[in-house]
Amino acid sequence: MKEDTPQPELAPNELCRKCNTEPAVLKLNLKEPQCRMCFLNYVRHKFRATLGSSKIVRRGSRVLVVFTGTQENVTLLDMIRFGLEQDSFKQLRIVPVLLYVDDEFVERTNETRLDLLAKRLDVLRQFINFPMYYTVSGSSKHVELNLDEAFVPSDFQADETRLTQALDALRSVSSKQDLLEQVRKQTYRKMASALDCNYVFLSDIGIDLAKMLLSNVALGRGCSLAQDVAFCDDRDDTVKLIRPIRDLNPDEISNYFQFSETPLRYLPQEKLFMEKPSLQNLTAKFIDNLQQSFPSTVSTVFRTGDKLDAPKAGPVAIGSKEESDLLALFDGTLTLGDNSSPAAVIDRCRFCGAALDYHGSKTLYATEYSRLVSSRINAACSHEDILQKSKQMELDAERAVNGDDGGERRALLKHLCHGCRNIFTDIND
Repeated sequence: MKEDTPQPELAPNELCRKCNTEPAVLKLNLKEPQCRMCFLNYVRHKFRATLGSSKIVRRGSRVLVVFTGTQENVTLLDMIRFGLEQDSFKQLRIVPVLLYVDDEFVERTNETRLDLLAKRLDVLRQFINFPMYYTVSGSSKHVELNLDEAFVPSDFQADETRLTQALDALRSVSSKQDLLEQVRKQTYRKMASALDCNYVFLSDIGIDLAKMLLSNVALGRGCSLAQDVAFCDDRDDTVKLIRPIRDLNPDEISNYFQFSETPLRYLPQEKLFMEKPSLQNLTAKFIDNLQQSFPSTVSTVFRTGDKLDAPKAGPVAIGSKEESDLLALFDGTLTLGDNSSPAAVIDRCRFCGAALDYHGSKTLYATEYSRLVSSRINAACSHEDILQKSKQMELDAERAVNGDDGGERRALLKHLCHGCRNIFTDIND
């Protein structure tokens, strides 16, 4: 079954409806026929309008642009380059800094990783005029990239081992993918602060955000859902994550590559653990099938995120000294002293920066109580035993939800939101 909306067709020798002079080369869904230049101007205007209407990114700001080499990412970089080359009136007034965050060392041999790195650096050569830096996920170090010389990462073994051990400690693929995503975002913020950038540009488009929206609902990240798909993720007071091409769709991206003034190279998207069963992979397949059969529905899912609101936490920067990364929970280096949790930090997750959402939650209480019933009540229990245990289970469930049941493990969980708690509780015993 497919959507009944007729597919866009271009009549022979049809003129562009925008300029009425050049022959039309494409007709997007629900759009008038366009020539090549009018289409490129239309897509670039969507990018500039998204940035300009928000008035969040200030003129002359240093912006960290995350490089991945995908089709969407190269489109964003080409739009930035085009904007910088315009005259003074139309010029894009930012200072871009490119950053490649490498996580190819996870579940790949060193030979395969170096081969992929060489391919990504070849794509990066299209934007040789931008300053470029390299780091790995979870690291606080970075090195400058010189594409005139052969590059082999050699100073990040400790960071790679740390992240690999944390992933190996988790049981489910869903938790591993969620941990990787949160570590990447934390790395973006750390590198932005180190490189004196107040903004980070991500290349997520509408279909990517639709996948993230449904995945995060399944992962229990409802409190940060609005910020995870918004144009600006401002949970960190010093570094903001910006999604400037969120209004583009896959058809516009593919046509941009086809009709761009200069040939553009890219690499197909290859996310880690894509072939294994997980909540994220199942959601991605569902949205991809929806895009093929009912493309307008994907836009509806994505736009739902704009109607959500996220609770505000205290004004503490995620990259501040009081903040600790989640990987410290895995290697045992995170300790909570008497002064490690001031009042301004308590209402924020120690890892993702979202507002803490567990206190007094009836949903989490019911889930924990049901788990205790399944583990403590059996057919051999008498009626009196069940009544007695029920009262104790009510108290235990409330303490477990609020992190008040004692022990260092629960003391750490008390400083995490429900989504990050799910990662930590998935650790192999």
